[in-house]
Amino acid sequence: MLAANLSWQSLRNNLRGDEPAPFGLLVHQDYAGACCRDLGVLASELARYLRLDSNLLLKATITATASKSTPLVPVVMHHPGFPDIPADARRPHTIQPTGGDHTLQESTQEAFADLMNQFGLEP
Repeated sequence: MLAANLSWQSLRNNLRGDEPAPFGLLVHQDYAGACCRDLGVLASELARYLRLDSNLLLKATITATASKSTPLVPVVMHHPGFPDIPADARRPHTIQPTGGDHTLQESTQEAFADLMNQFGLEP
């Protein structure tokens, strides 16, 4: 299990200093991708340490401790590093778990893509 605060990075960057944070919990796209890759690396090292020779099932999800009525708001980074909230992105209240039992590289990319697709974003 790997747990990370996906809103921390977005709040730290404060989106824009002259605007209040939007209503909802911010989810930083790049940070979510890094967490999926870290999960894959940790699972790979654990499998190597335990000498497992079968596929591993990786699952990724985003949960919120706030009420179910609070939406999850995606934050994307535009070149050269400006954060933005896409106007056409969905703002789901819950995220379905994603994952697969392919190779670890494919599983981490698939988990990240499935998470971002729930926001209506391409990874």
